[in-house]
Amino acid sequence: MKFREYIETNQVFTVEDIYSVTSTATARTLLHRALKSGDIERARRGVYISKVGKYRGEVPDPFHVVTVADPAAVISWHSALVAHGVAHNVSFVCSFRSSTVRSPFEYGGVRYVPFVTSDQPLTQVVRAKAYGKATVTTREQTITDCLTHPGRAGGIEEAVRSCSAFPYVDVDALLGILEGLPVAVVARVGWLLETKKDSWGVEDGVLDVLESRLGRGPSRLDPHAKKSHGWNARWKLYLPEEESEVASWIS
Repeated sequence: MKFREYIETNQVFTVEDIYSVTSTATARTLLHRALKSGDIERARRGVYISKVGKYRGEVPDPFHVVTVADPAAVISWHSALVAHGVAHNVSFVCSFRSSTVRSPFEYGGVRYVPFVTSDQPLTQVVRAKAYGKATVTTREQTITDCLTHPGRAGGIEEAVRSCSAFPYVDVDALLGILEGLPVAVVARVGWLLETKKDSWGVEDGVLDVLESRLGRGPSRLDPHAKKSHGWNARWKLYLPEEESEVASWIS
């Protein structure tokens, strides 16, 4: 396959992809010329975007860029909410777990933010025409992630509004993820499960188990809040706003 044909049929690709269709020396020359002419753009070192043919004037789906930059990446936090179709607000940040992409980069108005973690999140594969397929944290992992680090989910209000929009969850899977996590995370998830008790079919015994893990407390629903304006006694949880206001965030 010739270089021109390749960039006309592949919107996002790596330098290694080009090496596979032509010699290294030729690939470097062709990439240099294509960049200079505007036929391709560089998203980050080693990752390129085609701007010819059907891709002219088109911006690639962020998940497509991520999966090409790192095929083993896991779409996480607010980006996982987007992948699951429950994100309350639009975001121009694409967050993902990666062991190979270490530095953030920007392309097409989107900031790509990788996180190197030592955990082994529960994942699933999602498919869409815009990006093919991508590995994404499960509903339960996404809820736990977003309530652990609400800043990575657009803030606590966005995290609560979006996570509560899941139509259902696997409570047993959620309990398994919570094993060994900080009390504050258990309190936040327990609070959310109680507020969604009826629609998610959460049994009282599950809430009792989580409540028994809280210790003396207290914790904060929003770890970044400088002041608290509400309190939930069962979950020993300080709320960033009055309880009635926070309750209005629940979908």
